[in-house]
This record gives sequence, structure tokens and C-alpha cells, in this order.
Amino acid sequence: MGTLFVDKLDPQSGTSLEIGSSGDTITIPSGATITNNGTQTGFGGTNVNLFRAYRNGNQTIDHSTVTKVQLNAENFDVNSKFDSSTNYRYTPASTGYYYLSAQASFSSNGSSGEEFRRLYIHIYKNGSTLVRKNLQFKDSGGDIILHYSVSVDTIDNSTSTDDYYEVFVEQNNPNGANNGSVVGGAEYTYFTGYKLIT
Repeated sequence: MGTLFVDKLDPQSGTSLEIGSSGDTITIPSGATITNNGTQTGFGGTNVNLFRAYRNGNQTIDHSTVTKVQLNAENFDVNSKFDSSTNYRYTPASTGYYYLSAQASFSSNGSSGEEFRRLYIHIYKNGSTLVRKNLQFKDSGGDIILHYSVSVDTIDNSTSTDDYYEVFVEQNNPNGANNGSVVGGAEYTYFTGYKLIT
């Protein structure tokens, strides 16, 4: 094997330069550094299955009832993996690791005894809680909640093309009132995610 010592390679004609042939392996040794000051194509990666869905309009949440958030609008859904009209779920249909993040903004009707004492948000995977976060005050006396946002995020390994993800919430109040709401709006109640490059 010979060694070629040069400081720069330019094409003999035209503007394209090819290194090696089909089937060859080009090896960059340990300790070497590649510096790219131009445009790269054909390597690296793209975060596919990227989406962001949100709730358009308030949604009533009953007392102590785990309820699916009907995320009925989208900011974007690059590969059409989110169902915002029927099941309100994300089905990436491609195995791998996914970043998922959700937020729900809650609002009580403000009546005495109907302010929130507990708020929950879940990301479900295939019908069961994958991860959740909650806000809880003591059952009597002390502070109570009129309006609050709760968020949760995680990374999950999807091992089946049938895996799907949804957002569920729950509210609890002293009077057992069924008139709490998840607040609509892209800035208030949303679900977003994408496949990680690994």
C-alpha cells in the first residue's frame, strides 16, 4: 500500500471529485478530524416522523376520570403519523427511539369547592401509562388551584410498528364537580415528538 502526500485534491475537469469506487470502504483513522465548511448530503440524518398536535377549543374533564385529550389540530405532521380526527394518537409505524413531550393547561370554573386539588398528565403507550406527572395539594385547607399547566416528556424505544402514543389527563376537586377544562390553544395543550437519530 502506497502513501500519497498532498495538501489539496481538485478534479481534473469539471467540479465533481470522487473518492473510491462502489463497494470500497473509506476509513478515517482514530484521532483524525473531519472539518466540513460546505453542504453535506447523503450522510448524517433527519429527525423523521416529526409532529406537533394541539387541542383546538376547551375540553371538559370530569372529576377523578382519566380522560384522553382530543388533540384535534396540528402545527405540523411531517410524515402524517398523527391522527387528529378520530383516535387522537401518534403511530410512528417505524421502530426506534422517540422523544415525546406533552403539556396540558387546566382551568377550573372558579366556584368555591370546585378548584383543583390534583392534576395529572399521562403519555400512554398502547393503552397504558408510559410516563406521568402530577400536581397535588393536601385534601383540606391550604392552597387550591384555579389554573395550572402540567407537562411531561420522555424517550421511549418503539419495538413494534403497531406502537401508538396518546395523552391522557385527570382532575380532582373537593366537590367532585365535572366541569374542569383542558384549555385549548397551541401554546397551552399540545403533544409533540420525533424519531431520534441513533
